[in-house]
Amino acid sequence: KLARELCARQSASPNALVPAPAIIMADAPAPLPTEALQARVLALRKLANADVVPAVQDLVQACCSGAEFTLFRSVSGPGRAIGYKKTFPFRMEPPASSALCVSEAAVVFGSTACELPAATWRGARVVELGCGSGYVGVLLAALGARVTLTDLPHVAAFTSATLALNAAVIRVPASAAFGAWDWSQPRSEAAGAVTAGDSLLHELASADVAVAADPVGDEGTQRDFLTAARALLGLDGQPALGRSLRQLLVVHKHQQSFCISGYSAPTDGARPTITQADECERCVFRRNLEDAGIKVTQWHRPPKEFAHPFVEMWALSRDVAR
Repeated sequence: KLARELCARQSASPNALVPAPAIIMADAPAPLPTEALQARVLALRKLANADVVPAVQDLVQACCSGAEFTLFRSVSGPGRAIGYKKTFPFRMEPPASSALCVSEAAVVFGSTACELPAATWRGARVVELGCGSGYVGVLLAALGARVTLTDLPHVAAFTSATLALNAAVIRVPASAAFGAWDWSQPRSEAAGAVTAGDSLLHELASADVAVAADPVGDEGTQRDFLTAARALLGLDGQPALGRSLRQLLVVHKHQQSFCISGYSAPTDGARPTITQADECERCVFRRNLEDAGIKVTQWHRPPKEFAHPFVEMWALSRDVAR
């Protein structure tokens, strides 16, 4: 109707200027005052700067490029007392997609694992949950553990390539092998056999330590991981899959777009945004773990140069108080 009226006016007086109709936005939020907007931008810049740790980024980039680099590990005996460390070469298969890139959480965990006494990992039976690139599992095998790296079947070829690149630094009795495991069906016999021969469920039952580096990034992966964690700890009404587990370790990088609310548009009435790293205590993932009957405690602190304000390392256990 409005268009017909405008055309009629224009036809009656061709030289007349017809004012453009006003465009009304329903429920459009008013923008923040300039001062408030500038303050939020400065806060977000500070947040972005806190999210970059040079030592961590250097290793992530080296892994993604396929370059060889050197890692250091603790030793036993008198050498440890004087701070002596051994070096070993390490190299990752360049990822075919961003989903297989080494995460910052994995690098922070790896640097911490290398600092612990050599006896921590030597001979330990370890299962890595959601290995992806395989960085954590292969590193722990290089430190002397017998590791089973688990993930979905399509990851097997990529992880095996990384294992082959580092075979020389994995010395008997240490070992590393891949096994497919779907978190959404943790008790399924279809999990299959590990490349070393034993069934995956057997490996889970005999593991001393299970490790997951950056296991969740959205609602779907969080749901599946909670299902797997409850089965490992026997919180799903059945016997625990991890009958011998001494530690279930999770390394989590808080994400502004997922677990700590994240950035929201600078408008009146918008949800509060995270502007400080110390607000990570609001993590939704941690609250959901606790709601599932899982006790969450801090594990070790990383070396100073690898300390990341948004990466936490947790030890999970069954909350007996519930």
